[in-house]
Amino acid sequence: MNSAQLWRATGLIALANGAALGLQFFTTILIARAFGTSAQMDAYALAVSIPESFQYLLLLATLSVLFTPLWIDLRARRGDAEAWSMALSLLLCVTAGVILLLPILVWLMPQLISLLAPGFPPATRALAVELSDLILPGLIYYATAGILLGICYAHHDFRIAALNTFLLAALNLAAFFIFVQWLGGGVRGLMVGRLCALAGVEIFLLWGALRHARGVKWRVHLFHPEFRVVLKFMPPYIFGAFSGQLALIINRAFVSTLGTGSVAAWGYGQRLADIPLAILGAAFGATFLPDFSAQIATNERDAASTSWNRAVVRTSLTLAPIAALLIPLAVPLITVLFQRGSFDANSTQASALVLMGLAVGLPLRGVAGLVVRGMPAFKTRALPIVLSALSTLTNLVLDFAFIGAFGLFGIALAASIGDAMFAAVGTIVFWRWLKTLTDSTRITLAKICGAALLAGGGAFFAQRLLETYSPLAQLLLGAAFGAAIFLLLAIALDLGETRAFLQFVQQRVMSPRLRMKKSS
Repeated sequence: MNSAQLWRATGLIALANGAALGLQFFTTILIARAFGTSAQMDAYALAVSIPESFQYLLLLATLSVLFTPLWIDLRARRGDAEAWSMALSLLLCVTAGVILLLPILVWLMPQLISLLAPGFPPATRALAVELSDLILPGLIYYATAGILLGICYAHHDFRIAALNTFLLAALNLAAFFIFVQWLGGGVRGLMVGRLCALAGVEIFLLWGALRHARGVKWRVHLFHPEFRVVLKFMPPYIFGAFSGQLALIINRAFVSTLGTGSVAAWGYGQRLADIPLAILGAAFGATFLPDFSAQIATNERDAASTSWNRAVVRTSLTLAPIAALLIPLAVPLITVLFQRGSFDANSTQASALVLMGLAVGLPLRGVAGLVVRGMPAFKTRALPIVLSALSTLTNLVLDFAFIGAFGLFGIALAASIGDAMFAAVGTIVFWRWLKTLTDSTRITLAKICGAALLAGGGAFFAQRLLETYSPLAQLLLGAAFGAAIFLLLAIALDLGETRAFLQFVQQRVMSPRLRMKKSS
């Protein structure tokens, strides 16, 4: 795909991710109003966290990362028929494995809930077990979605991926109205509705992926020979997933020593810092992966290098200015969003420190997502282990070094530096393997960094001038001033991908208006 097509696909997925986040936030508000912080909600939150952990390991960290490049490589080596045979065989085996696992999980669930929530009263633990048993069939979706989405990515069918994210959020919202408000099912109805939403999205993904198999003659094998390739690469990526979860646990443990409200402040700041990655980072990773994997599979190193450099530049071009604006505008942003009722000025300051520290590493955290997706294309098992261990160890050491002097900001900064180490070392290794790092890429990245720093400085200057005005005015005018500075510098410096982005905006926004004027 050319630059304009990449921006179009990225914009589509980012728009869907943003809309889905909006629906999820609205659904969360409705759930909070219906159940508050009751014991029932404690049981529901714990029950939901169990399949979400499996989702992280099965969907986000392993199959979705591994399957797409390996499947593209198999298509290049042995053709569509063999690739589809492997995909469908893997799909059936994974589904059968999850179905066989379900009774074991049901049997173990009471012990697991007791281990995870020893302080729950017996009635709350019993409800958590019941709710967990209700949602367990949803593991089929979490285990197979990575395969189905990988097939869509390989065919550049980004509409299915975008609709999948939005549809799941919309179905969860609809399920709340049907099962909770209309039928009065309480938290049990809420969980049944969540399961129905997962089933609906599973059917949609099956339709979206399998329509690409029309005209292909495939056969299902009980154990396809290519399975061993997937199994060979899964352990290093599972290690990376566990390492990432361990870093989160370590950070929360350090935060919990900083006094009452620190863990809550960390949660608010982290959620805000994750929004740009959830909307833009995931979109860049999804659109970059298919072409890059195909180019590596066919040994087109120059084309792969171009794809990699372009992905790094695009990710930096969008996330660097966002990070630069979040740092000086963290306090007015959190004030506007949260400061009311029990959320006082001290809560705002604590949450803002977390957001500022995590925003420092936002651009490189986005590049780290590209590294994670790109590693399977090189068929490397050592690199994910090395990068994950390096990132977690750096995070741990800096937690000890920073917590005394900087508190919450220090823990957040340590997390950012750990992620930055992952991204920087991974990117350098990729450039060495591709052997085509160009001076133009280095210069472009340096220009982006400089422009972002000036934009952040402009936003800080505007915010300081507007201190006597409302937080909303500080936020809007500061963000507008900083964004204008970055955009003007990007055009003046002719930053890579800026011209393609402006062409995309012109085609998608201005051209329809011109056609409407001509027709009228």
